[in-house]
Amino acid sequence: MKPEDIARLIREAAREEVQSVEAESGTAEDIKGQLQSSPSKPEKQNDFSAAASPPLSPSPHPQSENFPAQNFPDNQDSSPYSDTPKFFRKFLEADNGSLTKVAPLNNGSLCEQYESCLDVPFLSIFKWWEEKTDNYKNLPLVRALCMYDRYFLLVQMFGRQDMLHEWLYDRCREVERDPDNCLDLWSRFHYKSTIITYAGVIQEIFKDPELTVGIFSHVKPIAKAFLSQIKRELESNEQLKKLFPDILFDNPERQSPSWSVDNGLIVKRRGNPKEPTISAWGLVDGQPVSAHYRLRVYDDVVTQASVSTPEQVAKTTEAFQQSANLGTEDGRRWMVGTRWSYADTYAELIKSGMVKIRLYPATDDGTFTGNPVLWSPEFNEQMKLEQGEAVYATQCLQNPLAGSQKMFDVSDLQVYEVRPETLAVYILIDPARSKKTDSDNTAMVVVGLDYAANKYILDGFNHKMDLQERWQNTARLFERWRRATGVQSLYVGYESFAAQADLDYFKEQQKLTKIHFPIVELAWPREGGGSKMDRVQRLGPDMRSHKIFLPYATDDKNLTAGQRKMTQGYDYRIARKIKRKDQNNDTYDLAEQLKEQIFYFPFGGKKDLVDALSRIYDMEPRAPSYREQRYSEPEFV
Repeated sequence: MKPEDIARLIREAAREEVQSVEAESGTAEDIKGQLQSSPSKPEKQNDFSAAASPPLSPSPHPQSENFPAQNFPDNQDSSPYSDTPKFFRKFLEADNGSLTKVAPLNNGSLCEQYESCLDVPFLSIFKWWEEKTDNYKNLPLVRALCMYDRYFLLVQMFGRQDMLHEWLYDRCREVERDPDNCLDLWSRFHYKSTIITYAGVIQEIFKDPELTVGIFSHVKPIAKAFLSQIKRELESNEQLKKLFPDILFDNPERQSPSWSVDNGLIVKRRGNPKEPTISAWGLVDGQPVSAHYRLRVYDDVVTQASVSTPEQVAKTTEAFQQSANLGTEDGRRWMVGTRWSYADTYAELIKSGMVKIRLYPATDDGTFTGNPVLWSPEFNEQMKLEQGEAVYATQCLQNPLAGSQKMFDVSDLQVYEVRPETLAVYILIDPARSKKTDSDNTAMVVVGLDYAANKYILDGFNHKMDLQERWQNTARLFERWRRATGVQSLYVGYESFAAQADLDYFKEQQKLTKIHFPIVELAWPREGGGSKMDRVQRLGPDMRSHKIFLPYATDDKNLTAGQRKMTQGYDYRIARKIKRKDQNNDTYDLAEQLKEQIFYFPFGGKKDLVDALSRIYDMEPRAPSYREQRYSEPEFV
């Protein structure tokens, strides 16, 4: 039988809706000659090599005569086909005089035969493969397994010895059953990209070579790395070329219209869409124009850079929303990633309800003390030690607020309806020296202390300001609270780290405007001891003691009982929302922003406001000496 006849037979037999295939006979020597004429397979360059993979926890590996799990590939084998997968080698080494029939597909379509595979236990799957394929002599069904059994494709065809683990087998089956519109958030090093982006895209192309796939990552170099791995497999795996000669080029570098990570990959197809078969794109640095993909794969669209500021989170989220225009009416979507922050784009997608969540932390119960699902206990402990608790909680447990990493409990925050009559007031300022969109905000928070050192958020700002605006808003706060009834003392603290120009300008403006007030210079390092993390942690004792109060969202038409008592000459004590307008003239609520930063700390983007609040302790705060008699305790809800 000629090679082209074999290729025709495989093509006809592997069509998804074909119920049966007219079989033809062929000797082992026919197939043997075809495979012997192809060059040896180059060394594989998968994203995980067996040597580089994290040590896996012990898992019972099935033993079969064709696939001894602990010895794949068998480097000691003296067979002339030692670089060929074992299921082909057994076929090739058949007796020269025997006739091997390419068996037809019985009992219905390929899909029906494949569906039974999903329910086969891990320990039985290798034997099941042998029996269904007649010891891999039924090449049409071998091809069908490549198309419909992702674990077969990875372990048998890609030679992924590092995936011999029941947990990975279960993940393949789960993804196969429900592939679309899911957000797969798995721990680092748990093969999510290998199973979904790498093997999944190749498998979809084998099912439908007319498919167009767009791979999107945060920036294009990340997406190109995924495409590069797929490219290496399709151009170097000779066995796949023999099974899919109607789809894969023998020499794609010369034969394909496009075969590069920059311009995309094109396989053999009947149609001529403007999009390559597979393309790689950055989500935030150059999405394609006028391209439409029937399958969009989002892998690592959230990175450390995308959660550095709320603006970056918003930019990534908006870019994802815009990428919907790159799909088709019947298009599909896969999403693969790892959490970087509790306030990242994935959090926005989860909140929207547009995705189904498939969450797999590194431990069985998602806690620091749980048993690892894939790694060995020793490697799991090593990861905790090397990553630290915060990174491990986010990247491995997929929960930035897991365990002790939740620094604050926002339920500890109290709400005041009426502020105390007598206060010591502190104006605390953390300036940012730029109004660029990716810069920090200038945070100004006004804190009042009562006789018991309870701390009340009274006023402030939190948005981008230039130097003149920083002076104007500082002077505005000082003048307001200098004149406020019940304020016994007033202090201003200003971070002076790299801000000497600010303070010089302030002194000049004080002379010009006649608004004089002393400024306590607060010089803290950005890193190391005394850095932002260390400073903010000092809020912990007051938080847990319920000594920090936010203003009640007062409705003047529906005052509380305590507020109604203040309407006879004490209206200034009634709590009010702290509403401000930012640099874009958009209104924000300062108390809500502070609450949000406390909730997400240290995993959120902006931390300026909560950092400014923490600097109350550097002012050596002193409570007022007068204790109010009638309203000695704050009323709160």
